[in-house]
Amino acid sequence: MRLRPSPATFVRPAALAAAVALFACTGQAVADPAPGSDTTAPAVTPFALDATGAASPVEFDGGMQGFSVESADFAHGYLTEDLLGERLKTLGPRGVLRLGGYSMDLVWPAFGAYRDASAPAQAIGGTVDQADLDGLKRLLDATGWKVTLGVPLKSLIDPAKLKNPLKDPAPQVTMDQMVAEVKAAHATLGDDLLSVEVGNEYDNVTTLTPAEMWSTVKRYRAAIDAALPHAHLKMTGPSANTALTNSVIDGFADAALADGADAPRRTLAELSSHLYAGSHCGTSTATMAQLMSPDTYVRARAKLEGIKAVGERLHHTVPMTLNESNSASCSGQPGVSNAYGSSLWALDHLLETARNGVSRLLFHTNTAAVCGDFKPRDSADYPISYRYYGAFCAADQAQLDAHRLSASPLYYGLWAFRQLPQGHFVDLGLPDDALGRLRAYGIENEDGKLHVVLINVQDPAAADATDDTVTLELPRRMHTARTTALVSSAAVGLSSLDAGSITLGGAKVTSEGTADRAPRSTPLRVGAGRSTVTVAPGTAQIISISR
Repeated sequence: MRLRPSPATFVRPAALAAAVALFACTGQAVADPAPGSDTTAPAVTPFALDATGAASPVEFDGGMQGFSVESADFAHGYLTEDLLGERLKTLGPRGVLRLGGYSMDLVWPAFGAYRDASAPAQAIGGTVDQADLDGLKRLLDATGWKVTLGVPLKSLIDPAKLKNPLKDPAPQVTMDQMVAEVKAAHATLGDDLLSVEVGNEYDNVTTLTPAEMWSTVKRYRAAIDAALPHAHLKMTGPSANTALTNSVIDGFADAALADGADAPRRTLAELSSHLYAGSHCGTSTATMAQLMSPDTYVRARAKLEGIKAVGERLHHTVPMTLNESNSASCSGQPGVSNAYGSSLWALDHLLETARNGVSRLLFHTNTAAVCGDFKPRDSADYPISYRYYGAFCAADQAQLDAHRLSASPLYYGLWAFRQLPQGHFVDLGLPDDALGRLRAYGIENEDGKLHVVLINVQDPAAADATDDTVTLELPRRMHTARTTALVSSAAVGLSSLDAGSITLGGAKVTSEGTADRAPRSTPLRVGAGRSTVTVAPGTAQIISISR
């Protein structure tokens, strides 16, 4: 593990003594000096973290991650084993796909009596039919992943409750038609169908109150139960928008609890919210500095703590989820959502979300896009799969046709998260005034091993960026440590759009969706109950410490 992520980082003989001293302290290897290389020692910010505390009751589950996918992608046949199978398997066998998003109200379900009906002009998201379900079944069987199914809302409520009926008018899907789709999905997918989600961000598109939305969810559940009395399918809701307050889910929980303490558990498979770090909607413009800033982190933490509080009010009988999240809403911010910094942000966002007791975090993604080929809102191709914040994309149309999708920076953040085992969080005592330089998480698993994730969120391209030298105070029983680095060799730092320069433990994800080899770890020295590691700007270290 080098002081800097770039292979071009070297130390002259004049600086070799300092490098040897650093190796003795940290166990890090330093490359041989190169003639003419820079002798300036990097600036260092020291941190002392304490990992000796008891594990908290908050569980960590590395299987909490997954993807939110537009219903339009599903309707266009993109959720197939050939296209996505290897990319999902690389992230583990326990992920979840959410089929929904904005196009949830813009697709036409061709099931039951509507199997042969022509889709109306308003169904700009396409037609979902049995062939799509069959392809999805093969994908789930191949990967072990499961799915939640989104169904329309706008056409099944009083039109007077729509905020803007003229904006993207929904095809007139009926309740019988919705139920027919759910019946077909359950018959095809079986237990791989986790729940049915009612509408997308209802508080953005309707004037329904939280109590009215709860009544709507119950109405859908009753219709599904009548058709599938032995399936015991539960619902996902309310999938509230990205507001940083939790007033919508608070009100929704109030309405559910008004039906009795057990009502939420009987009806809901999960209580869902949405959260984006920034926005690219209208005139909004997200920046990399904002994405990585302490302010963004603290705002997200407050949102997550509020979601956790709602879960506590429900006595933890209903899992709390973020079933749609990413760096910037409205298809992502170019130069931010598709840049290297999103790798580190995604890893950080997953860990902070898990630490607040949220059971699942799904990143909204494309499934079949050419990298950078963004389609504007008025394009005939929208809302099919063209988004800057996608987890994978093809270099060109020929690569897409060959099902060769390259991993985006976002994907590398999820892959790094996948390396962590189940366990319980351990507080490391990182103060808020350090968040501009460092993020730190500790996890203790059942066999007593300690895992620490350190993320230096500073941009290596910035003149004032410093190495974070972190001394970990460890339980006395710990004597061995190894670390795996998430790095980019690109000279432009966090704003690099070259996903090919990113590695995890020296490994990369191929265009077939598999790792070119297992991520490699390197040893760290542990002595006298502590270990010191240097984390270069714009890198993350995943450290495993054992007896």
